Amino acid sequence: MNGELKIALIQRFGSQINAAKVLQLGESALSHIIRGHRDPSPEQRKRFKEILGRDYFRKTKSTKAA
Repeated sequence: MNGELKIALIQRFGSQINAAKVLQLGESALSHIIRGHRDPSPEQRKRFKEILGRDYFRKTKSTKAA
């Protein structure tokens, strides 16, 4: 779970629901991103960074093409 991200979203928007609306994500999608069950797309990462002022996501290892 990305606790820092969840705290930042709650501090900024008051609730996860409001954050999802501003980020133009479904509530379930945002929950999956916060819990680490889903990685945000590059565009979503950019939007999070623009709104929150920093990148809350670790770099993921790229997979090599077979």
